[in-house]
Amino acid sequence: MSHSLIRKPRSIRSILFLTYSSIIIIGITVLFVLFYSWTSSLLKTKAFNSISELSASLQTQLDLEVQKLDSVSVSILYSNLISDRISEYEAPAPEEPPEASTEQNVTGIKKPNTDLYDILVALVGPSYPVQQVYLHLFSGTSIGVGFDNSQKEINVVGQPWYDAVMKNKRKKVLSLTQSGSEFSNPTNNVSLSLFRYFTDKFNTPTGIVEVKQSYNKVFSGFNQLAKNNPSLEQVIIYSNAGEIIYPYKFTEQDRQIVDRIRSGSPGDFPYDQRTYIEDPETKDKVLLTLKHSDLTDWNIAVMISNKTLLAPLNHFTRLAILVTLFILAFLIVLSYFASKKIMSPLSKLNKTVKSMSLESLVTGPAAELNSGLNEWDRLNASFVKMNARLKDSFDQLLLARTQELQAKMTALQSQMNPHFLYNSLATISAMAYEKMYEQIIVMCDNLSDMMRYIAADETALVDIQTELNYTDMYLTCMKLRYGDMLSCRMDLPDSIENVRIPKIMIQPLVENALKYGTKTCPPWEISVRGTMEGNRWTIEVKDNGPGFEEQEITRFYSQVDDIERNGALPALRLHGMGLLNVFIRLKLHYGSEMLFEIRNLPERGAIVVIGGPLLSNDWG
Repeated sequence: MSHSLIRKPRSIRSILFLTYSSIIIIGITVLFVLFYSWTSSLLKTKAFNSISELSASLQTQLDLEVQKLDSVSVSILYSNLISDRISEYEAPAPEEPPEASTEQNVTGIKKPNTDLYDILVALVGPSYPVQQVYLHLFSGTSIGVGFDNSQKEINVVGQPWYDAVMKNKRKKVLSLTQSGSEFSNPTNNVSLSLFRYFTDKFNTPTGIVEVKQSYNKVFSGFNQLAKNNPSLEQVIIYSNAGEIIYPYKFTEQDRQIVDRIRSGSPGDFPYDQRTYIEDPETKDKVLLTLKHSDLTDWNIAVMISNKTLLAPLNHFTRLAILVTLFILAFLIVLSYFASKKIMSPLSKLNKTVKSMSLESLVTGPAAELNSGLNEWDRLNASFVKMNARLKDSFDQLLLARTQELQAKMTALQSQMNPHFLYNSLATISAMAYEKMYEQIIVMCDNLSDMMRYIAADETALVDIQTELNYTDMYLTCMKLRYGDMLSCRMDLPDSIENVRIPKIMIQPLVENALKYGTKTCPPWEISVRGTMEGNRWTIEVKDNGPGFEEQEITRFYSQVDDIERNGALPALRLHGMGLLNVFIRLKLHYGSEMLFEIRNLPERGAIVVIGGPLLSNDWG
């Protein structure tokens, strides 16, 4: 079971083979993706431009057809000849429209007025640019020119287009109309009609002008463009009210597309810009371009399927992928043999390495690889020479590092001797000046014991209790000088007393607290507190003095940063090295697991905290 869980290491040859293959596959894949993205983007841009041009062309054709209708209607409206000859048909405009009727009243067909008919024919023109012209008079008479050259009675207010025309008296009204069986148009009886409100020369309401054109003729250009552009998916023309103008026989899908466009915000489907829309039936993306005709107030939506657009690209991509697979297979085979050729000498080098030992490397001859590859042979020779010097270099390095660490610890610990001696002699001098002879004797005895403690076994570790005894001797000397103005409280649990730490750690902290604490008025209070949490010990020394100045804390941590960054000890000197000495010796002994922190207390005073992990001989 344990053997099945062990992962078998892979060979360098397999790694090289997989690396080469991955580079080839990823490289070609990235090239393909970039090519496909660039090409598809280019095709989409061209398609967008194409359908934009197509939309503009369709809009121009539609506007031209409507302009023909409009020009004829305007000619009739502003013709004085028609106004002069239409008086015999005039009747007051109905104030209240009678009951609406969608059927024309054709009970009697009158003979056309020849003069009026000739004028209308002259205005329309001999080439008949429009299919039909009607003058629907409010008197109930309808005069037609075109395919229907008749005169008949009609209920104007009952027509489906009447309300729209009356609401827009100053504007043209476009509408699709059914011509019925009365027309001889053999293809379709649907027409596009343009209506305008008509008055005589005295501005008296007279009737409504209707100019008609065959639906197939108006939209013939649309059908031809659709045939010439097989990629064109769909063209829809609709009014702002949502009425679909083209195609005439629209589907439910066309209605859903128009509703989708009209339901979106203007920013979703901006005019004269390109966007995407989802086909409600196939759920495919469709490229959409909207054009708005100011002449007709209609919207032209031209759509092309994204799938149809990218079909040539997808066909080319499939063919290119097939060719690339053959190329990839060939390149992968080459990478396999290349990795095998490169790594075959490794087995020989492996045998050479296994046959080497520390004794044979020093005295034995260098084995030759003869791999045929210059780099491998040079690597083998360099490896043999390196191992020949490895034993001596390793021994020398261990010895040098041991001596270096020992020298640093000794130098730092020895530094405390002149530092403490200097401060003690200054204190004895002050006591002698004050004639404190008995206190001087006690001071000298304690000083003798302390100097003996400092000088004995400089490299040894001591337990915390011994350090506290040494610190207590120092405090005894200080109390001889300051008397009741100085008090010190020590609070350490029994579990921490046997923990071994580097010598002379606590006393410099107490001395530093006394140095800064006596800068204020007495009494001066110093507390030493120890804790043990898990496998770590902590000792903090606190005073009630003015605390550290911010620039002193900044300078201290600046020195600490220099030591940790450069790894070099500062020059030894008697003054200003107490806290830094403790930090360096903690760093040398515990490394990154040491704790050293100085800070000012919120109200007054300062605190210094040191700590480190328990040593193996501290347990139990």
